[in-house]
Amino acid sequence: MKNYYYLYWVDAIVGIKTNNPKRRDWKFSLFTYTTICNALNLWVVLLWLKYFNVLSFKIHINLLPGTILNSAGGFIVYFAAPFILLNYFLIFYRDRYKKLIEIYPHRNGKFAMRYIFISVLLGFISMILYGVLR
Repeated sequence: MKNYYYLYWVDAIVGIKTNNPKRRDWKFSLFTYTTICNALNLWVVLLWLKYFNVLSFKIHINLLPGTILNSAGGFIVYFAAPFILLNYFLIFYRDRYKKLIEIYPHRNGKFAMRYIFISVLLGFISMILYGVLR
């Protein structure tokens, strides 16, 4: 059985290393983009569960000055933090990605780019629809 999580990561790693062979910060960049997309997907799922009254949640953190910083902090704590831990320990801890590259096939970043594009598009459309339908 295919593990799409690892397929994505292998495709993204091989794609970024193939297209940017001299780039030294590829791990941080890829880790950041992927974590943001994962967090955005979780936010979309919970947003639609809230819309259909299946689950309700509130994000409220008063650690930082200003509402925008508090909202960003809440997003990071509730949505990004779990994926920061998962992505680090399942992919980058002890260079596990090197073993995964040998096991899983890749498409030079095409699968990963589709995932990122669909995640951002789905997040944007959900945000607009939730604002209009609410």
